[in-house]
Amino acid sequence: MNEQQLVTDTIRRILQDKCTKATVDAAEAGVWPAALWQTLEDNGLTLAGISEASGGTGGELAASLLIIREAASVGTPLPLAETFIAARLCELVGAQMPPGPVTVSGSTFTLTQEGAGYRLQGQAEGVAFANQCSTLIVVANDASGAYLCLVPLAEISQTVTQTMAGEPQSDFSINCLLPADAVFGSTEDLAAQLWCLGAATRSVMMAGAMTSILEQSVQYAMERQQFGRPIAQFQAIQQQLAVLAGEVAACQRAAESLNEALVPLNEFDIAIAKARISEAVGSATDIAHQVHGAMGYTMEHSLNLRTRRLWCWRDEYGNEDYWQQSIGRYVVAQGADNTWKTITDAG
Repeated sequence: MNEQQLVTDTIRRILQDKCTKATVDAAEAGVWPAALWQTLEDNGLTLAGISEASGGTGGELAASLLIIREAASVGTPLPLAETFIAARLCELVGAQMPPGPVTVSGSTFTLTQEGAGYRLQGQAEGVAFANQCSTLIVVANDASGAYLCLVPLAEISQTVTQTMAGEPQSDFSINCLLPADAVFGSTEDLAAQLWCLGAATRSVMMAGAMTSILEQSVQYAMERQQFGRPIAQFQAIQQQLAVLAGEVAACQRAAESLNEALVPLNEFDIAIAKARISEAVGSATDIAHQVHGAMGYTMEHSLNLRTRRLWCWRDEYGNEDYWQQSIGRYVVAQGADNTWKTITDAG
């Protein structure tokens, strides 16, 4: 059994046992799923693919993306993607990953030296799971370059709201003094790394959730009876499911391409994946709800859980319009003579 199959079997077994609908419903009501996080952490799944030197459990980055995808397929209410992004950034600057769940913010912050430490200032908006994390990681700039900052969240007053997905997000101001050992300089473009890692993780999350709604839709069509036979036997339903299957297959391939796009960071491949998968969300969720009918819109049905998350994730870290424009600018910059090479080299 290879590493990826072992990881897949482990994460699926844990999620089937621990990530029940009751767990997700409770999380949307504000209850932190501590037992689920602890189980994943005990099995080395929250920091898989991150070097042991940075506090991870080692292995390939592809394992991290696989875990994030599987967790998203069942709507796992944990900051696994945010913790992975934070850990990858720590790894890039040689920092030790803080314990527990960690979140990140792509907002703009300024850094100035003050005594033996640094003054960090800025406004954080829409920070995922900040109310349930002990540490926030941000990128800040001063006159000399970019820095990664590890910010304790315990004493920061937050305004907490919920996304359409039922996931918590926070707005807050930061004006704090950080010790020197919480600030790490880098020659990397850390802001671009954070943004692209965010787009990559949201891409695999959407691919996982869309795979799940395809499976749900096929199963429902085989079970739902109309006029004395399953609705899966009607040509109109078959055609819809075929379109959905095609969209999901394309998204799965786009997500798989990201295994090779993180080291070194390949923004063009990430842009293609995020644009393609975000664009598919609209048609995929439309078809899934058409197949399910009114049942799929009820809060009691798990399709609702997945589609609400898909509608949120498609916009986070740039929607399809944002990344399509990025692709266009990149292709134009390569020049007309290199267009075909640019396209064939991608992915």
